[in-house]
Amino acid sequence: MTVAVTKDAAPAKVVLAQRILAVAAVLLPERVGTTGSVALNAFRHAAEVDETAEEIWAEAAACLDGIVARLVDESDPAVVWLVIAAISTVTPDSDEVLAAQRELALLDRDEAAQWLLGTCMALAVDRGNPRMPVRIVDSGVLVEVDFSARFNLHTGIQRVVRSLVPRWDRDHDIVLVAWTPGGGAMRTLDQDESTRVLKWASGGVRTRQLRAAATDEQPWSLVIPWRSVVVLSEVPDQGVAAKLSALAEYSGNTVAAIGYDCIPIISSDMLPPGEPNKFVKYLSMLKHIDRVAGISESASNEFRGFVDMLPAQGLSGPTVTTCVLPVQTLHESTAIPKPPVERNLVLCVGSFEPRKNQMAVLFAAERLWREGVEFRLQFVGGGGVGTAFPSSVKRLARKGRDVGIAEAVSDSALDELYAHARFSVFASLHEGYGLPVAESFAHGVPVITSDYGSTREIAGDGGALLIDPRDDDELYAAMRELLTSDSTLVRLKQELADRPMRSWDDYAADLWRDLVEGAR
Repeated sequence: MTVAVTKDAAPAKVVLAQRILAVAAVLLPERVGTTGSVALNAFRHAAEVDETAEEIWAEAAACLDGIVARLVDESDPAVVWLVIAAISTVTPDSDEVLAAQRELALLDRDEAAQWLLGTCMALAVDRGNPRMPVRIVDSGVLVEVDFSARFNLHTGIQRVVRSLVPRWDRDHDIVLVAWTPGGGAMRTLDQDESTRVLKWASGGVRTRQLRAAATDEQPWSLVIPWRSVVVLSEVPDQGVAAKLSALAEYSGNTVAAIGYDCIPIISSDMLPPGEPNKFVKYLSMLKHIDRVAGISESASNEFRGFVDMLPAQGLSGPTVTTCVLPVQTLHESTAIPKPPVERNLVLCVGSFEPRKNQMAVLFAAERLWREGVEFRLQFVGGGGVGTAFPSSVKRLARKGRDVGIAEAVSDSALDELYAHARFSVFASLHEGYGLPVAESFAHGVPVITSDYGSTREIAGDGGALLIDPRDDDELYAAMRELLTSDSTLVRLKQELADRPMRSWDDYAADLWRDLVEGAR
């Protein structure tokens, strides 16, 4: 149930009254009278509100007395969290919730009311949006999509979000949320952001991706969850980890997450400095949430390993389940498989970073080129780390090798590459899932991939040659086999045709049961 609607900015006192009334509507619904209901359900233009400002404020003041009485008498951390979050427009962290709870326990009602208003207004001025109303979502489902909404990057996690969330939006009543500038509070999306998440596959907004500065006039409203399920569809920014931790621990909401992997901890030696520290903040939040659905059994085992350590802190941690990503393209492909135009095309899709092991693929390719085997090696990806890989590609190209890099490739262009590919290579050293493997299978293209972890899981039903990605000879031999043996290629293609295929609709339905229905 939505109990407040944001429209235009209004005088600060009236907006504060609206926030108090929004809290009262869920904590003390019997105390909200006609004037307050009008202010909540049709928050009118400032000139109209001015006419009844004193009436609205008088009702809000009466409701505040009831709110404070409940705070002082019950000492419920969920109520403390809600009141601070809604009145201050700042999502509190754990220290702020505990400090407020202790302070309120020492005050009488009059002192508590003064302290509450003073503290909340100071927070609003310092880190919040003091002239904006709030929308409290009661008993709903909020899906956090901050990065995918604001940025045009379309790899890994963003591809999952932009395939999953439109299906949830089609089938269920959900509220998509991002974070305000500075990460002070959750908010609804503006039109461009909604398009970027919900309509990417049909050419959604790919521009205007930077976060706007904070102003009173915004095309979104502040959102406070209450008795709701909050689903983290991405790995949240480290700047909001402490706020999400408090939300999970104290607010009374249920928090659930898609578990992609623990690569920044387990394979920290393959990542840029600083990435493991960011991920530690994520794990510090994750230990307080309710459910995690790993994208593969391998990913789930990584999270279970973390959860198994939490009893040392007196914590039980989240329930970890597995909801495997589908083997299907992330959009409707219109490309028709066809033979290579000139040479055998070998496709290697994935972000350009040491963990993806592209240097080993280049080494195997050079050995084959020196033997006279003819093929084109096409890398597709982006988000590069370091210069060794692009420099090596340029050096080989100058020598006349048929090798190239393509970045920011559209879905239709990638379809065309798969339509011409003889096979693909994904010799990653560590994956939570391995979308390029599943995507290659969905296009009917055999894969050479790693013989352990999630990629072995995906390849278990056939269609791939499995290798040790740390063994250069195995990778070279597998590439040589698929470049020179048509019979092996035909066998793998038949295995792909016989594979059971799991769709994005299947995944969306299963994940909803796991994270939303399973949490209620």
